[in-house]
Amino acid sequence: MSKIKLSLFIYFIFLNISAQNEIDALRYSLFDNYSTARVSSLGGSFSALGGNTGSILSNPATLATYRTNEFSASLMSSNENVESDYLDNKNSTDRRKLNFQNIGYIQTIPLENADGWNRFNYALIYNRRTDLNRRISIGGYNNESTMANTFLDNAQGTPWENLNSSNDYLAYWTYLIDTIGDVSTYYSNVNQIGQNQYVEISESGSIDDFDISASGAYKDFLFLGASMTMSSINYTYQSRYLEDGFDNKTNEVQAWNFNENLYVTGFGLNFKIGAVAKPWHFLRLGWAYHSKTYFEIEESYETSMSTITETWGENYADNLHITDPYRVQTPSKSIASLALIIAKKGLITFDYEAIDYSSSNISSVYHSGFQTANNNIANFYQKTNNKKIGFEWKVKDISFRTGYAIFGNPFNNNLNNLEKEYISTGIGFQKGAYFFDIALINRLSEGEYIVYNDQNLTNSVQSADIIQSKKSLIISCNYKF
Repeated sequence: MSKIKLSLFIYFIFLNISAQNEIDALRYSLFDNYSTARVSSLGGSFSALGGNTGSILSNPATLATYRTNEFSASLMSSNENVESDYLDNKNSTDRRKLNFQNIGYIQTIPLENADGWNRFNYALIYNRRTDLNRRISIGGYNNESTMANTFLDNAQGTPWENLNSSNDYLAYWTYLIDTIGDVSTYYSNVNQIGQNQYVEISESGSIDDFDISASGAYKDFLFLGASMTMSSINYTYQSRYLEDGFDNKTNEVQAWNFNENLYVTGFGLNFKIGAVAKPWHFLRLGWAYHSKTYFEIEESYETSMSTITETWGENYADNLHITDPYRVQTPSKSIASLALIIAKKGLITFDYEAIDYSSSNISSVYHSGFQTANNNIANFYQKTNNKKIGFEWKVKDISFRTGYAIFGNPFNNNLNNLEKEYISTGIGFQKGAYFFDIALINRLSEGEYIVYNDQNLTNSVQSADIIQSKKSLIISCNYKF
């Protein structure tokens, strides 16, 4: 079937269908293990102790331990290396970033004649919950598969005017695939497989939290607190896929590429409650509950494709999808914590967090097209836990710290692995009303990036092994008044 050469631009608003899926729910459910330098150097384990804005984020009851007002700020510098291994070919990328990680203000209000209540405190805290910045470079020679097969398989049996406009429709209009005889039978213009494949992924953005917390201390034995958290999402995803260098120079397609751009903004709310008990002077016991975060999200999704063909030259097509606002509910979290004070010189802390990623949910007031995504959430994700431990020892005005944390894998049945390890160390210095802290954290994780699925192969998944290492430096300054 002949087609004229054109630049296709499609603009529409989804009313009955949605591009959102279980990947979106997981992306906004994950969080980092960074706050202030002191807490981060202890592996993030500080939920049974107080005197630091980082502890209030995990357990608002720790706010009640404050006896003075405080202002604090934390600056974070990171260097992330991502190594990919695809078809026995390795690529590596580096990313450096500098940002404010945490800013907090605490106000203490002493209470008198309040039936055992010692004080009422409140706090305003900003913290970067999740850093969404990442760069991945993938490349290799593939003599068994081409991504063109995915567009071909998806298109078979569907008239060209009803093809998925974000991908299969573009493949048709740029001659990557074409029809045979009728409008719903297709063939690929990649005549013989054996070519280079490249993927460049660039992600940027963050999820930022602003906490408003309040707490009270009862006879300096029981501490109770609550907070409301407002979260904002700003996220951009860009993917560039290219195939060229075909062994068979008689291929109709000489080279082709497929590009994706996703732009996301969102706002969410959740609440936290917590308690800390001090049964003995050397022991602290803590518990906290973080509710689901209820996000309202808007996004736009752009795709484009271009091919260079022997017969029709260079061909280009693109489209833009703007979705209706939709909602994501991320999982709740429960935290149990314990801290041991050693001779007023040191401490050991433990935190245990329980999270059920399969309890996430996607919905919309405009349509009900999320059943498949929610079924996948229930089947692909699982309940898991995070474990944190920290140790601190003080020598005069200097404190030495170290910590370790392991975040469990949210995927069920070994579908993938997003387990993360945090190894940390740090030092703190006190001079009068000023406190200075430095933390060094190394985050390690491994997983797979699925490039595409080719159903013509026994092992259909074409994936790259990904190893990520992120080294971070956090510097905090606190002033008590």
